[in-house]
Amino acid sequence: MVVKTETVKERVPPAYLIPPPANWSKPGGPANVGDFVERGDVNGAARNVCAIRLAKVADWDKQ
Repeated sequence: MVVKTETVKERVPPAYLIPPPANWSKPGGPANVGDFVERGDVNGAARNVCAIRLAKVADWDKQ
């Protein structure tokens, strides 16, 4: 009896590998209330961490 073992690697779905949009910035900083509305609730540090983690997942998926 011959047994063949085959390893199938799970792949990360492509939709999960879409990078987050860039942090909002305006030269000189926000000038009026409309700038805050346009920016929304953007936490730059959290978005940067998310982008780094996503890049690591994408690298792992390429292996």
